[in-house]
Amino acid sequence: MKRRDLLKTTALIGGLALAPKGLTQGAPQNRPSLGRRYRNLIVYVYDGFSWEDYAIAQAYARRRQGRVLALERLLSRYPNGLINTYSLTSYVTESSAAGNAFSCGVKTVNGGLAIHADGTPLKPFFAAAKEAGKAVGLVTTTTITHATPASFVVSNPDRNAEERIAEQYLEFGAEVYLGGGDQFFNPERRQDKKDLYALFAQRGYGVVRTPEELSRSNASKLLGVFSSSHVPYEIDRRFQGVKVPSLKEMVQAALPRLAASRQGFVLQVEAGRIDHANHLNDAGATLWDVLAADEALELLTAFVDQHPDTLLILVSDHATGVGGLYGAGRSYLESSRGIDLLEAQRASFEHMLRALGNSPEASQVKEAFRAMKGVALTDAEAETVVRAIREKVYWPEGVRHGVQPANTLAWAMVQRDARKPDRTNIGWSSGQHTASPVALLLYGHGLRFVNLGLVDNTHVFRLMGEALGIRYENPAMSEEEALEILKTRAQSTLHPQDAWA
Repeated sequence: MKRRDLLKTTALIGGLALAPKGLTQGAPQNRPSLGRRYRNLIVYVYDGFSWEDYAIAQAYARRRQGRVLALERLLSRYPNGLINTYSLTSYVTESSAAGNAFSCGVKTVNGGLAIHADGTPLKPFFAAAKEAGKAVGLVTTTTITHATPASFVVSNPDRNAEERIAEQYLEFGAEVYLGGGDQFFNPERRQDKKDLYALFAQRGYGVVRTPEELSRSNASKLLGVFSSSHVPYEIDRRFQGVKVPSLKEMVQAALPRLAASRQGFVLQVEAGRIDHANHLNDAGATLWDVLAADEALELLTAFVDQHPDTLLILVSDHATGVGGLYGAGRSYLESSRGIDLLEAQRASFEHMLRALGNSPEASQVKEAFRAMKGVALTDAEAETVVRAIREKVYWPEGVRHGVQPANTLAWAMVQRDARKPDRTNIGWSSGQHTASPVALLLYGHGLRFVNLGLVDNTHVFRLMGEALGIRYENPAMSEEEALEILKTRAQSTLHPQDAWA
């Protein structure tokens, strides 16, 4: 290389090193527009959903169910693209910062809801929509007070302050709240002993807590809380007889109530337990929650077809775990067998661990895996699970695979035969969120383009605003400002082992 060229290259590298951090994150801004207005808006968040999750569900639906995913049909025909997911100070986001990007249009620090690190509150988009006269609904398979739904309606410095968020929901007054989280509404379980159920009923809400009550209710406003914490996984609802409504059934209850609004509505639906199953590295639980999300998607697209003044935005907030179907056998010819082996899975790790308790015997572990996962563990593998549960000795380790003991349960049932999968050939990068771009899709009448390209997650806010004609901006904070504030802040955010992120 000539000395002159070397100097040019050195100068270029130095320039990149000195560039503001905010300019080195992500791709150049791409801001596609809709080209028309809508009356109603549905935002459907596939939480923790990666393209690997899509590939496995797509293959299972085709190979084992003889059908094509609704999501596959939409991706092949309607505007879609990718979003960058990083938050203000981290390339790996979590659900509150990702939700803030969607609902507020600015990057924030991980951990708070519609708020900057210095305490500056932001206005979530559904709050602006309510001010414009829109009815509001939140439907999720997590606790209803969890980060993704909450980030669209309230501001709070701590996403884990779910008792307070439940009170903020009462003050906010959305027409529909459906999900889990009895512990945040029940006076016997709240720390302050407040009866949030009674307070919601006094405000005119029909309070329902079972699938039967949900189907019977004729109340125009609904608070539905169907589980102590998160709504149990679809795999457990379907195969273990757990009595909770499906995501589709909750959406079915929400839509007519919101559609009755004369000025239109906004609805957020969250397939939230995809994320949780991926944290656990639980391929069967992930698969069935993706399939359940697809059933709800069928219902939502049918509604859009019948109501052409409705826009549906489907988006993932980040990827989690990234459990991918990897090649197996000579020339990878045995790879598809891993999809077939998923059919034997009939319960989540969450359900298994509850059944096993705190001190199981190796024989009980072997029987649980046989009955619920269709896997015959060796004595050594069963003992590995016993030690993880009893003694907190984790495999393959407790850092990258930090959601334990579930990640050890996943490790105990990995493929052992290199020639042909004896167990599902699905491998996990970690038990945590990752930095990869994820899906964005639009469905509605009159959309004028097919390829959204790569956009920032904050652009979802602009698409929502354009759809409903609601235009405002929240104040932005720089990464440098946020990092200075974080230097003085005590670390309070829980590890994913203790609180789902």
